[in-house]
Amino acid sequence: MIILGVSASLRNKRFSYKNKLVEDLNKINSLSELNNFVKDQIKVTFSDMEKLNDKKLSFEEKYKELKKHKGDRGLSNSETALVYALWQASKEDNIKTDYLSLSNIFENENSEKLNHFKKKFLSCDALLVSGPVYFGDRGSLTQRMIEFLNSDKDCMKHAKNILYAGLAVGAKRNGGQETTLIFQTLDFLNLGCKVIGNGHDTTAQYGGTLVAGDIGKLVDDDYGIKTALSTGKNLGEVLNKIDLKSEKDEKNSKDHRCNIFVLQDNKNQECTNIVESLVKNYKDKKVSFKIFKVFKEQVHKCIACDICPISYGDRKEYRCIINNKDDFFKKNHEEIINCDSFIFAAYSGTNFINIKTNYQQFIERTRYLRRDDYMIGDKLVTSLILSEVNSNRNLHIRILTSLMRHHNILTKPILVFKNANTYINIENIKKQFIDFFKTAVKVKKDKNKVNEYKPVGYEISLEKFLLKKKNKS
Repeated sequence: MIILGVSASLRNKRFSYKNKLVEDLNKINSLSELNNFVKDQIKVTFSDMEKLNDKKLSFEEKYKELKKHKGDRGLSNSETALVYALWQASKEDNIKTDYLSLSNIFENENSEKLNHFKKKFLSCDALLVSGPVYFGDRGSLTQRMIEFLNSDKDCMKHAKNILYAGLAVGAKRNGGQETTLIFQTLDFLNLGCKVIGNGHDTTAQYGGTLVAGDIGKLVDDDYGIKTALSTGKNLGEVLNKIDLKSEKDEKNSKDHRCNIFVLQDNKNQECTNIVESLVKNYKDKKVSFKIFKVFKEQVHKCIACDICPISYGDRKEYRCIINNKDDFFKKNHEEIINCDSFIFAAYSGTNFINIKTNYQQFIERTRYLRRDDYMIGDKLVTSLILSEVNSNRNLHIRILTSLMRHHNILTKPILVFKNANTYINIENIKKQFIDFFKTAVKVKKDKNKVNEYKPVGYEISLEKFLLKKKNKS
């Protein structure tokens, strides 16, 4: 399995086609060695720049001079983030890594460079993108790469068979890293990629979020580096449990159960009807379904208690502090967690007239499932939205970004558009529904694996977590 790491900064130092970055990383056996390697490479970067300072050149002139170097030494901030993630990914079984500088491809592009990029992309099983933040969004090199992928039929076909994860570098802790990663997540989902974030060891967010303004400063961001390491580790682990290129017919798979939660619907239950029709017409009997009409249920609001979950033990036990017998989670806990994939469905209207919803209550109540070692994690998930034209409520985005926090694997949202009383893309939706399960059944089940939730920002929860670890040992 090959992870292609691409650095998307104009400041890239490793821009040579034949640079030895991956070869250098393969020689490093410990994190302390990696830290020393990074610091040494940053010194090289500063040394190159200091030599130019004596010439009293403008920044643009310095930049042009730096590009004349061989491009096989030093590290920019984006490359530094990528180095940590790639090194950690390579420690997973069966994982090999590759590296490419986008500045060498798309800054002054030509057919030879584009063909080189395409060859690299078509040979990878996962794409790991590291780049700077510009006003809460990606830089122009990342954008150009996405445009190229969307314009090439071979790349678009291959994108459906790969994983994607991202790293974003901003000048401050809240410098737009998460919005950048979310926007890129949507772009790569639309390409057909399956998307993951960083791992449970850094509380399952949207990817690596790192802080560095001036060149060389990223090495000081201990937490950011942890998110990069965690992203690489998660990418390697997921690659080892899902073979997206496999041509095996899903009918040969073991029994697979999908839970579909209808969180919001109108008075005619149109979203529910579409879901029921898709399920009824799905031919593979190895896949079974449970449809929950959550919008009709009592879903009590989460009170964000400081001892969530209230106890540890058998996962079949309901352990949320809310104990009302009519509560949806109280009644259905065991069925909720007893599945292999999820679809979260909702009706999106231009207004809330005749809309019944438990969407927000449901999402916030999954807090106890996340904090109980990501109880619904490691599954393929998507959103299915029946949207009136011009509703613009972005439910598909909100659902998927919430599920990313549960340590899941995201796939392209299923969007049904309604104009007046007509569903204008229903045939495409049927195909997407089938495609979802072609992928979902490829996710290997490992019931013994537990992703330990590590509280960040909750001192009482942290004390409880540490006590639990002590008791285990």
